[in-house]
Formats: sequence, structure tokens, C-alpha cells
Amino acid sequence: MGSRRLIALAAVVALVVGGAPVAQADQGTSNGPRKDPQWTTEGDPRACSGPIWPRKANTRSGPGEGRRVLVIGDSLTRNARTPLKKKLRRSGWTPTVRCFGGKRLDWAIAQAKRAKELDQLPSVVVIAIGTNDMRWIDRSTTRSRMRQLLDVLGDDRTVFWVDTYASGGDRFTRSKEKWFNKQVRRLARSNDNLYRVVWGKYARKQGVRFADALHYTNAGERTWAKRIVQALNNRAA
Repeated sequence: MGSRRLIALAAVVALVVGGAPVAQADQGTSNGPRKDPQWTTEGDPRACSGPIWPRKANTRSGPGEGRRVLVIGDSLTRNARTPLKKKLRRSGWTPTVRCFGGKRLDWAIAQAKRAKELDQLPSVVVIAIGTNDMRWIDRSTTRSRMRQLLDVLGDDRTVFWVDTYASGGDRFTRSKEKWFNKQVRRLARSNDNLYRVVWGKYARKQGVRFADALHYTNAGERTWAKRIVQALNNRAA
């Protein structure tokens, strides 16, 4: 059997067994800026430090070997970014994180567009945002922005969307969690390149505790990071 037919057959098997596989390895090196020259904290203490785009991809053996991943998130990502990046690197991934506390989907859309301008929108993207939308933005706008973000990312990328986990306080109720997570589930069903990272149900089952109305304890942050990396590794394997 010719090599092209073998490749095609392998792709079909992957689709049947476990859905579309994680996109293949990204380019090992990059000529773009290591730091985004337009990144600004706006003088806001909730901001993360500027996103770093490593010159060379991680060559450590693991499911993510040679693959870059972009994580776009809010304060949950900001608080857990250190264990998240460590766990990703240990699995061979090369992470870049764009995070800012208090931000919503409109900001995430702008970050995806900016990464694309810099040619720094890799084949794997993690979205960990939505809590603040449910606190302040109406559901119709939120639903529309979720779809718009996927449109910006495009069908040729593998997207992991981390769903939400609510304590019930600070305007983020359990009913809002349930509604948002349902939207993520629906989008995953209708988009072959999107995978839902089931966090809310998992965190509740594991007894993940909150440090305040919205944020997790240090142990919870490590569990959150571990859950995300497991999802990426399972698809990449």
C-alpha cells in the first residue's frame, strides 16, 4: 500500500477511535519577537507578565514533544500559570501564556487575533476564560463571543476549552456555571477540532476548595493545571 494511502487510512482510524488527533508538531524555531512589544499591563495588578514565545520548541520526550501550545485565560490562569507551565514542559509542550485577571471573551478574541498577527498562534490552543463573562455579560452576547473566538482560531487548530467551576459567590452562581458549561459542550459536539476539558464536575467530585469566591487554593490550582495537561496529553498520545 502506498504511503499516501497509509496516511489517509491512519487519519480515518484516528477519527473513528477518538476524534481528530492533536495537530502535528509546530515549527521548531521562530523568527518572531520573543516578547510581544504591544503587551501592556495597563498598570493593573491583575495582569500577567508579558507572554513569552520561546525561540526553540521543547524537545523533551513526551506527548507534547515538538508542539507549541498557547493558553489564553483570566485570573484562574494567572494564579496557576507556574504549575501549568511546569507540567506542560515536563510533557514536552512549549507553552506561551496570555493571561489577565478580570478579562472576558472580548479580550480573548483580541489576544487570539494578536497572536495570529505575530505568527504565534500555534496548532494547539487552550481557552480558560468565561467566569467573568458569566458575572457581567448577558448570555446572548457571551454565546456569540464564544463562537466568534472559535472563528478566529479557525478549524485547522486543536482547541481545548476548560469549563467553569463556581462556588456560588461573587455573581458567579451554580446556575451560571451550568449554563456556560452547557455551551462549551454544545460547541464541542458541533466542532470536530474543539474539546471540552471537563473541570467543573471533576473539581466538585475531587473536593477542590476555593480560597475566595472565585479562586482556588494552591492545591486547587495544581489540580486545575494537572487536569488541563492530562487532557492535552491524552489527545496527543
